[in-house]
Parts: sequence; structure tokens; C-alpha cells
Amino acid sequence: MNRATGDQGSLFDPATRPRRARPRQPPRQTTITIGADTIAAAMAGRIDGERIIAEAVRAARPDARNVAVDLATIRWTDPKTRRRVTFATPAVVRAALLGLARGAAPEPFRFILGRAALSTRED
Repeated sequence: MNRATGDQGSLFDPATRPRRARPRQPPRQTTITIGADTIAAAMAGRIDGERIIAEAVRAARPDARNVAVDLATIRWTDPKTRRRVTFATPAVVRAALLGLARGAAPEPFRFILGRAALSTRED
């Protein structure tokens, strides 16, 4: 029986070189939660719907700058890369924004921003 040796090591012997840890990548997705207290503040007329979503994005991504929300997109600037990151607005967010505009209170909800639809360099 031949034993495998070398860089991989064997069942009983560790590899000759330890693996280097990968640099930590930023999360590929961001989960954002809109709570009942935030919805109640919007229903009281103190905050508009777009601002609720923008504040929730800032809470989930504290490094995000210049957050903007509308029915089509959610955008922010990443200060490390100086890129403007754009996401398509999820359907649950569009429905909540339209409901708040009509005066209907949505249930508390959560949504995930996955991969960016567009990333452009800010100059």
C-alpha cells in the first residue's frame, strides 16, 4: 500500500505547509429588518417610507454613505472602494412603500440585498 505524502500530508501526518487564512471578504448579502416601532413612526407621519428603509440600511451597513431609496433602486456609496452600489428594490419593499403612501401599515418585514445590480466608481 502506498502512502500519499508531500504537500497534502497523509491521514496521520499533517501537511508540511499550513494554509494561509483567506482575507476576510465583506458579506455578499445584507439582511435588513423593518420593525413594528419603525412602521408605527411612519404611520404617525414623523418619517416617510423611503427614510425608514434608508435608516434600516444604515443600521445593517454602518459603513454605507449617502443611502438613497426609491421604488426602483436602493443605492449607497462604499467609502472604502469609493463605488456607488445599486440594488434593485425588492418587491416586499416596493409593496411596503406603496402601502405607506396610501396610509396602510405593513406588517414588520425583513429583506435581503444580495448581489449589486450595478457598481460604479465615484470621482
